[in-house]
Amino acid sequence: MKCYQFILNKILLPLGGFFIGKDYLKSLSLWKKYDRLSEEELTTLEQTNLKKTLLYSIHNVPFYSHLKYNDALSPTENLKLFPVLTKDLLRSERENLVSKKFNVEDLQKNYSSGSSGVQSYSYSTKKNKFLLQGIQGHWYQWCGYSIGDGVLQFGISPNRVFPKNIKDFFFRVYYQNAFSLYNKDYESIITALKKGKIKYIIGYPSAINEFSNYLIANELSFKIDGVISLGDKLFPHYEKNFNRCFQFPKIIDTYGCAEGLMMACRDDLPYYYIMSPHVFIEIVDSEDNAVPDGTLGHVLVTCFTNMAQPFIRYKLGDLAIKLPKESYPEKRNYFYPLLEKIVGRETDVVITPTGKTLIVHSFTGIFEYFPEIKQYRIIQNTIDTIIVEYITDAHFCFDESVLLKIKDKINQITDNSLTISFNNVNKISPTKSGKPQIIQSTLKV
Repeated sequence: MKCYQFILNKILLPLGGFFIGKDYLKSLSLWKKYDRLSEEELTTLEQTNLKKTLLYSIHNVPFYSHLKYNDALSPTENLKLFPVLTKDLLRSERENLVSKKFNVEDLQKNYSSGSSGVQSYSYSTKKNKFLLQGIQGHWYQWCGYSIGDGVLQFGISPNRVFPKNIKDFFFRVYYQNAFSLYNKDYESIITALKKGKIKYIIGYPSAINEFSNYLIANELSFKIDGVISLGDKLFPHYEKNFNRCFQFPKIIDTYGCAEGLMMACRDDLPYYYIMSPHVFIEIVDSEDNAVPDGTLGHVLVTCFTNMAQPFIRYKLGDLAIKLPKESYPEKRNYFYPLLEKIVGRETDVVITPTGKTLIVHSFTGIFEYFPEIKQYRIIQNTIDTIIVEYITDAHFCFDESVLLKIKDKINQITDNSLTISFNNVNKISPTKSGKPQIIQSTLKV
């Protein structure tokens, strides 16, 4: 393996620019340099990149041409003068959001997942795509991955076609469709695990968890080096299963989006490092005003690398919390700014009449103690009610007392402010993207 990896890194990759791109390797090298910077150096770089992006957008992007940069203000203060970019604006103003330096016909389209209910797409250059892949590869390296290590990847492409299948071959990737797996697929994966061909598992944590459940049911366990979570929520009970099935691998969790933004990654801390040389993140309230660090709010992201279509104050539809500076651990691997928690979509919270906001983990912390419930979803359509849809597990004895215990625990965390009803169902459908959804809310946060 070491010999193959040497040939891959020193010969095949430098020659394979058409498939891999020299900008990918350049990006990997650049991020290694960023990892070594001090907090002061990273802050200076962030502010320099932010100013450069704002000035570039004013001079080259029609949508921002009416704005002026105020040199008396900091780049962060100037940013607040820019409008919030919503998904609706991304659709209606898409031609005006593209830089005059680029021809739309020459750019690549990046489609959003539509998980927020609004489908949209953006533009970028091929070079920018390789830069983003470099950030992702850099996260993999945080997990210990080296190019050429055997990887099991759970993705969403039903058919892996050229040139990706060629890249999979050289990179030793065992690719599996995340949301349409059958027992025969699991058996072929297990064969590869038995032969020691897989060192890392990458992909949707919900899909990796399904595979973990299959292993647990069959009393199987394999030693791997790492699990890299992307594109979905990584729940604590998933991690417990990963540790059980894969003998305590290193687990990292990444935060990005389909529009071409690689925003943050969890490594040595329970928090997420923001990739500040690449993005600037604001957390705001429902009126788009900044909230104090430590407070839940809407994510606005500004990207520094997509010059074809700069994203400035883009409202993803996500909720998150920034970690207050006074809470930063003294010992940490890197000096990037930190997100305390990534809650997920704006529809992934329950709001009580008393003003309390409950996140997905509020409910996973309850239901994990009731194995009688195989799957569940919390539905909120009014401020004072929730419906709990649930599917029972045939392997456990179920009676109505289970629901009473769950109701009592929910009442404890909601101060008895909600009317709770239960609905036994045969199926809980995933979102359009194929991902499971634990909370479904029609209320505005």
